[in-house]
Amino acid sequence: MTIADAFEQLSQTLAGTFQNRDQALADPAWYVHLRLWCRPTPLFAGDSVTFLLEQASAAFDQAPYRQRVLRVRDDCGQLTAEYYALKHPRAWQGATQLPERLQALQSEDLQPLVNSRLPITITANDGRTRFEARQHPGEYCQFVVNGETKLVELAFDAIAPHSDSASSAAFWMYDKGIDAVTHKPTWGALHGPFRLIKTHDYSFQ
Repeated sequence: MTIADAFEQLSQTLAGTFQNRDQALADPAWYVHLRLWCRPTPLFAGDSVTFLLEQASAAFDQAPYRQRVLRVRDDCGQLTAEYYALKHPRAWQGATQLPERLQALQSEDLQPLVNSRLPITITANDGRTRFEARQHPGEYCQFVVNGETKLVELAFDAIAPHSDSASSAAFWMYDKGIDAVTHKPTWGALHGPFRLIKTHDYSFQ
C-alpha cells in the first residue's frame, strides 16, 4: 500500500458516526454508551483531511461535549494525526450533525495544543488495515482551563473494514486524563479502549 492509498483509506475510515453499544452492554461498570461524530471539514484542504469530533452519551439526551479538531496528513511519507481545540466551543456545539455550519469554520477558530501531533503506524491483520496513532513515550497533550494546566494522553486506532466482507470500520479511543502531579490516569479509557463501531458513513458526502 502506498502512503497516498493509506492516507485515503484512513480518511474514509475516520469519517462517520461511531458508537460502542455492544461494549457498554457487556461491561457497563467501566464503559458508558458513547456516540462519537467525526465529520469532515474544509479546513487545511490543501495538504490534509480535517475533522470536527464531538461525543455524547447515547443513553441520555444531552448536548455534544469534548469537541476537538483532528487533522490528518502525510508529513513527508509519515502519516500524522494532530489535535486542535476550539477557541469558542459553544459556538460550534452540534455542528457535526449540521455539516453546513462547518463551511464557516476557519483556522483562526482553532487553538493549537502542546504535544498534540501523533505519528501513525500502519499494520494489516486478517484483511483489515489498522492505523495506530500514539504519542511519543512520556508526552502528554497540554492545555489550560481556568489557569490550571490539564494533561491528556492521546491515542487511537482507526480500523478499516475488511475488504471482502460487510464489516464496519471501527475507532478505538484510548484517551486518558492524567493528573498533573502524580501522572496517574484519572478518567477515560482506564480499562482499555472505548471500542466504537461506525454506524453512519460520511466519507462520500
